[in-house]
Amino acid sequence: GIMKIQVVAVLLFALSATEICEALNFFQKHVVPQMAPGDCNTKMKVINEQKKKCKPINTFFLDPKGVLTGICNHGNKKPIMDIDLEIIDCKVDNKKYPHCTYKSVPGKATSVTVLCDQNNVPYHLEDVKRAGRK
Repeated sequence: GIMKIQVVAVLLFALSATEICEALNFFQKHVVPQMAPGDCNTKMKVINEQKKKCKPINTFFLDPKGVLTGICNHGNKKPIMDIDLEIIDCKVDNKKYPHCTYKSVPGKATSVTVLCDQNNVPYHLEDVKRAGRK
């Protein structure tokens, strides 16, 4: 009996771990409590390792207060308006993997749209409206 319980426990743990991985995905790629403009190269290393190429652009939200935490409670593909978050766009400068380098473009986000899965977990950043840019 004990062996069976251990197997079940391990399976349950594995399941929750994969769900957690998916949940972290959007936040790992796009949400940081703080970040200096010079951090693009370091932050992008992790993201680029997954696909073994230099991602052309990635937006990081500086979200120390956790504004984006319940982002999927608004519904899938519904933009969250009236947010006011600092962002840093990391734009690729050198596209030769693994030596990707990035330029930082700081700005402010006024609205965010994400894609959410059936567990209300965001997995893709669909759209960002930036202040002062149409």
